[in-house]
Amino acid sequence: MVQIRKAEVEQAIVCAARELFMQHGYAGTRVPQVARAAGVSPANIYVYFSSKLELLARVYEQWFAERLDELRAALAHCATPDDKLRKIVMAVWRDLPAADNGFCNSLIEALSAPGSKEKYSSSLRVVVERGLADMLAECLPALAREQHRALARFLLMAFDGYALNYHLNDGETASEEDVAFLCAMMRGYAP
Repeated sequence: MVQIRKAEVEQAIVCAARELFMQHGYAGTRVPQVARAAGVSPANIYVYFSSKLELLARVYEQWFAERLDELRAALAHCATPDDKLRKIVMAVWRDLPAADNGFCNSLIEALSAPGSKEKYSSSLRVVVERGLADMLAECLPALAREQHRALARFLLMAFDGYALNYHLNDGETASEEDVAFLCAMMRGYAP
């Protein structure tokens, strides 16, 4: 018999998983814990998600979208393109790696887990990269669209490193000097 998926059940699973992943990380969270917290059976989790990684990806995508919405809102209050550029770099290299006790490291943890053979879709990276490229276009309008995308890709690749560094080095994030240096490089790169 085919089970009928219900939006409320799926949302309960996602909410429970979010709390548990934030508290215990990827490795420390088990599907039965998520099921218990969501009020469903462990088997029911797999009606909605093919794996724990897919569940984490959903949680992570929602979490990251919320952080980007907050960044967009904050950019609206910046007075100059330089202020916006600094805010973007600070968000990606400092604020996001530290947000919710380093939650973003959960995805790195999941993808690097021993024996993990699951595929991860790069769709989130592509969406985030486009969003960052659009934000960078506001700060550096003289650059071509492909240059905004290249800078966004660079910020995201370094973001992974800062997220891991936050986890490994007691909450260490990018320094003011790192941020100022990159902003100066990007402004100097623009014609």
